[in-house]
Amino acid sequence: MASPAGRNARRCRWPIHGRPSAGPHDNSICRRSRNTAAGNGSATKGVPMHEPPRPLTTRRQALQRLLAATGLAATVGCADSASRHGRLPKPDSVDEPAPIRGKGYKLVKDWDFGRSVTSVEAMREEFFTRYIYNNGQQDALNDEWERYRDNDNHVFEDGALALVARTPEGAIRGKIESGMIRSKWSGQYGYFEARIKVPDGRGMWPAFWLNPQDGKWPPEIDILEVVNNGRDTTRNTFHFVHSGVKDVLPVASSLLNNNKTYKPGTDFKDDYHTYSAEWLPDRVRHYVDDVLVVDREFKWVHRDGSDGGAAHVLLNLAVGGAWPGRPDPAAFPAKLMVKYVRVWQR
Repeated sequence: MASPAGRNARRCRWPIHGRPSAGPHDNSICRRSRNTAAGNGSATKGVPMHEPPRPLTTRRQALQRLLAATGLAATVGCADSASRHGRLPKPDSVDEPAPIRGKGYKLVKDWDFGRSVTSVEAMREEFFTRYIYNNGQQDALNDEWERYRDNDNHVFEDGALALVARTPEGAIRGKIESGMIRSKWSGQYGYFEARIKVPDGRGMWPAFWLNPQDGKWPPEIDILEVVNNGRDTTRNTFHFVHSGVKDVLPVASSLLNNNKTYKPGTDFKDDYHTYSAEWLPDRVRHYVDDVLVVDREFKWVHRDGSDGGAAHVLLNLAVGGAWPGRPDPAAFPAKLMVKYVRVWQR
């Protein structure tokens, strides 16, 4: 989750998923910039990355500051690129998702946390547990309260991976520990899908998104971001895309979707749901449980117009900040449950 859709003080007020948005919509799914002191992994103030609809430091600003301060743009990913082609066991038969059936896609990654990746050790072979920034040590973005750790923040239970937000020192800003995974694999274009159950509790901010492997920002694609107890309304469930050309193309599923099987008010925390995006050279299509909710033109390019290149896959459970609000101490430990993450390409 780069910075939530409101880069500048949650500037994003968009309708769906998205990061930086200077639009007038108030959405709750955005990315956030984490603040980490270069070199020691501690949070650094004022480094917004992703932006939710609320007034948060915009992700764009956060990333710009972070990259400028660390010189990351020129060096990121050295360690990552070497391990980006990790191999998993050949997947068993996996049904092709309805949205891409017959389109010539082939399954290229199947991180199944109940079958192929079933231990913390196996997870570490496939994923990093912090952001790519600051030489892979960036542990937070925006004004969030959590710091990403690999203590007891990645737990395998009931055939799924739980990304756990804990309060070993209390629900204090900068002291909350949470889990995230960032794939060592990277690729450009395809169909990205994850089966997820979001956590309950005020202040929780789970996300499933794509970010450039070269460490530059924008662009970014937010496949899922949820706040406000996981309930989908025009203010808290969004699908956003950030591009160097159009900067932000926010779209609210609750505003644009006409399919009655998916409507605002769905309580995503009550069960698992499938969130996916078909990323094409000229557009992005977002789906929830195979239902198309967003279809927008989009160019995966950097601010200078150059191609954004390959992207890695991230899932994280952020906590607190201007967008999701002050976390409820009673919400801990909170868990973002992930059954699997899959990628199809052609």
